[in-house]
Amino acid sequence: MKKLLLLFGCFISVLTAAQEIDKPYDFPVKPGTKQWAELTTSKQMDEVCVIPDYLLDAISTKALLITCLNYPRILDFFLFDNMQSGFNICSNRFNGLTELLNRSDLSQILLKFYMDFDFQKNTIVGYNGNLSRLQIGFLELLIAQEKVINILSEKDKNTLLVRATKNLEKRKEIGESIYRQKTNALIVSRILASKNILPNELDIYGNNIFDVFNSSVIILDTTFLINKLIDVSKSIKIEITDKF
Repeated sequence: MKKLLLLFGCFISVLTAAQEIDKPYDFPVKPGTKQWAELTTSKQMDEVCVIPDYLLDAISTKALLITCLNYPRILDFFLFDNMQSGFNICSNRFNGLTELLNRSDLSQILLKFYMDFDFQKNTIVGYNGNLSRLQIGFLELLIAQEKVINILSEKDKNTLLVRATKNLEKRKEIGESIYRQKTNALIVSRILASKNILPNELDIYGNNIFDVFNSSVIILDTTFLINKLIDVSKSIKIEITDKF
């Protein structure tokens, strides 16, 4: 009888995973609820955000990406002075993002998401509802990871560069805060860095401001850096992909 129950339990787990493979994980405890308010430690918050292994292994990359956009602790990514260090710390404590970063098709999924992003409406095809500012910042920070950019073909890099540059220009034109511009600028800067075409601009301490920005997401001279990235990006002749 026990063996029968065990087999039945395994069957239900496999069946559930198969049914939810294209469905984002619904976190059982969310910020704003009584249950979340009762969590008193970071460890407790991490524990309720763990995605079950059986689902983590079966969920599609697109559904996992949307799951990460809905991560209850997404604010934490932006609480560090060094945003890249913050990203590394937060990704290591959330098994969903750890798994996502190891998906071989992540770069292509992210590229399509970004190309489908409606800057005016803050919506993405395939995502139900408008993205919050935190979600947009997280998405751009994720796309800007060198691990993601380095896997893209040159044509796909160029396509992403053109779109990210246009979005950055729009943000500058409408006067969005530098906090909202810098994750967008990071995509542009790291793609240009991967092409070895960033200028050697030094700060008063002799550090290349683009190297500092790319390593830490810290901007020492906001106006200069944003303008320079746009100018350099628009000055190069590139061939873009036509698959979008």
